[in-house]
Amino acid sequence: MDKKRISEIKTLVESGECGGNSLEEVFARCYSATQKTLGITPFDEQLAAAIALSEGKMVQMQTGEGKTLAAVFAACYAALNGENVHILTFNDYLAERDCGWMGPIYRELGVSVGCITESTPRSERSELYKKQVLYITAKEAGFDYLRDFVTLDPEDTVFPEKLDFAIVDEADSILIDEARIPLVIAGDVAVSDSGDMREIYGKISEFGEADSAFDEDSRNVYLTDSGADKAEEIFGCDIYAEENTELLAKICACLKARDVLTENKDYIVKDGNILLIDEFTGRAAPGRVFPGELQSAAEAKHDLKITSRGRIMGNIALQYFARLYPRLSGMTGTAESAREEFEKFYGLLTEVIPTRLPCARDDKPLELYYDQAEKRRAILNAIKQSADIGRPVLVGSESIEESESIAAELRGMGISCNVLNAKNNAEEAAIIAKAGERGAVTISTNMAGRGVDIKLGGEDCSDKDFVESVGGLLVLATSMRENSRITKQLRGRAGRQGDVGESRFFAALDDEIMQKNDLKGLSGRHYPSAKTEGTLTDKTLLKEAERVQRISEGDSFDERVNLMKYTLIGEKHRELTFGRRKSLLDGSYNSEMWQKNAPELFEKAAERFPEKELQELQNKILAALLNEFWCDYLDYTSYLREGIHLTQIAGRNPSEEYNIACEEYYGSAAESIPERMTEKLKKLLECEKLSDYKVEAPTRTYTYLLNDVGEEFKAKPVLIGVFSESYEEALKNAEQKTEDSSKDPEKKAGFFGKIFGKKK
Repeated sequence: MDKKRISEIKTLVESGECGGNSLEEVFARCYSATQKTLGITPFDEQLAAAIALSEGKMVQMQTGEGKTLAAVFAACYAALNGENVHILTFNDYLAERDCGWMGPIYRELGVSVGCITESTPRSERSELYKKQVLYITAKEAGFDYLRDFVTLDPEDTVFPEKLDFAIVDEADSILIDEARIPLVIAGDVAVSDSGDMREIYGKISEFGEADSAFDEDSRNVYLTDSGADKAEEIFGCDIYAEENTELLAKICACLKARDVLTENKDYIVKDGNILLIDEFTGRAAPGRVFPGELQSAAEAKHDLKITSRGRIMGNIALQYFARLYPRLSGMTGTAESAREEFEKFYGLLTEVIPTRLPCARDDKPLELYYDQAEKRRAILNAIKQSADIGRPVLVGSESIEESESIAAELRGMGISCNVLNAKNNAEEAAIIAKAGERGAVTISTNMAGRGVDIKLGGEDCSDKDFVESVGGLLVLATSMRENSRITKQLRGRAGRQGDVGESRFFAALDDEIMQKNDLKGLSGRHYPSAKTEGTLTDKTLLKEAERVQRISEGDSFDERVNLMKYTLIGEKHRELTFGRRKSLLDGSYNSEMWQKNAPELFEKAAERFPEKELQELQNKILAALLNEFWCDYLDYTSYLREGIHLTQIAGRNPSEEYNIACEEYYGSAAESIPERMTEKLKKLLECEKLSDYKVEAPTRTYTYLLNDVGEEFKAKPVLIGVFSESYEEALKNAEQKTEDSSKDPEKKAGFFGKIFGKKK
């Protein structure tokens, strides 16, 4: 902590000589405004955090230490020095709560403040974005950015032309856990559809267990030889022929929806819709969809309406959206665990702010059990022991299914409990706020209630003495998470501001993470050979179990680094396309394509139509054409991603090959635009007046999040070992085999069969 600067701020508060806009002077005025309007005296630790935020750092502050107020100081300093500040929150509830709660401080300092949520009318957003400080979710800000890309009327744009400074709350979730999730805008434009998903799903009922296989690495379902035979019999075609690749993709998607996706773990069905479950928070993620054909397949599985998401017209991952801000800072309770990633991806240095009072929470070591049954018995026993003495318990479960089964068993034991999961997340804040009451038992999924304090003895702390006397809040984690940050976040729900508390976390040898990372192989002879009751105490086994989490973390980090290599070129192209399109609509750039590439036709048009209106129309037509161009580019890159791993055949770098291919496509597609613009001019000349020409645009647009973690980039190079020749020769020979297989039904191992993972 910079104790010298903090002392200077307090001195200015006492003297009242703080009329300027230096950091110390603004902080002093903000300090006084906080005391005057909220009756709160800021802690030194909050001032230290605010200083770090103002310096563009990632700040670690523990739960309940006052991150919300620290952000206000940094925001006021930036605002009073001419910057517009966006405070990017984790959800709409926190945006509304923090804007309303902290609003009096801003108004006391003469700083305008506003809030945008998903329900805010678009007609009001432009004015709200002009506020000096704006509370908004990162998702909603990103969607506004994308919506501006598809509008053809400058009056309809709302997102700021110039961004200054963003403070990201719960930064680990937004900038890491959800960083790769693309925000998508789609439009109702012509999209080809070669098959009916509901009909296809009905036909896969004939596929048995031996007809498909699931690959853990690529997370995809493949047809086995018997499955391919059955598919060809059912659908009456060569399933691996090039013209049937879309049908094959739909069959595989239906099999994955049926055999791999699990209701109440991967998604829930609510109000006739498929709602995905966020793997990190355990909450429903409204607006997010499965990639490719999988969403429609899941809808067919439950006999729901097959939704049309139109053609993707624009997308941006949260990681890149955050990087649009010239200045960025953030705050979270677990920044230290992700220090390397914050620095590598965002250039943010991490500063750990000490707690105001020493942490009194007792964090117990890992408790490892032989199997799920033994683990469940221990969890229920721990809850019962606490319930018997009136000690509040917060249980962090791994899935909706687990949370509800634990709750059912507790109720069968006569223990009442509240369940907080994706099915009732509207009540999240209220349930979490009561989790510290005497005898409260709260079963939640992962990080439910982030940003909401759990106060011992209830929201008013009226029963705090009793709850402290029985040990404070007990937090139980029911399994080892794939990232230690999630475990730490769960632990951090107890021990707020020096409160007493305890955390315990449980794991079993047959937990998914243990099986996936081969704990048995890592442990060798220390792995138990027979069922054991109670906790396992072998030190080597426990050490290897904890190592499993580090292995999982390393794999996840490597995946994010690799994915970033693939998406960098797309971000460069997006910036070029979005930037040129924006300049066409705001009048800062006038297209001269007609004048340069079709001068004679343009002269004819200029003779018939007013020159200024003709130029405005040319700009608008080119802007719409850039939308079409970008749609084609996104289609191409999506197709390319599905097979790029094949470049590993010749030992070449897939990310480099991908970027080269994207660059070549972008350049060649851009070269076609003048010709396409000339065709538009010819159509214009067929019109009697300018108003008769209708610029092509989607009739409707809508936004959603794509639940895409780049699985295609980690797909196995399925042709390695099949071909030994060069990549070009491999393609040539594979294509020849495809031709041969169409002549000979016995030869089905064609090129597209290999791409889709046909197994021997």
